[in-house]
Amino acid sequence: MTVVPATVKATEVQVGDRLRARSGADLTVTRIDEQCMGRPDMLAFVEDSEDQWFKMPALRDGDVELVRRADGVD
Repeated sequence: MTVVPATVKATEVQVGDRLRARSGADLTVTRIDEQCMGRPDMLAFVEDSEDQWFKMPALRDGDVELVRRADGVD
């Protein structure tokens, strides 16, 4: 079954949400860093787990692809 991501605002992402990066890679957000690269208009979604380490920057007012909500609701 193919999962079709929904588009949400970056500021709506919560720890535990599963996102899809532009590259097609998926990550489960374990941390959200403010001011990515020293820029107050940027966030960074980080997965730091036994499976992978992945950091995805995003504009604070931009959109990201949500694969699955932390609570299991898409």
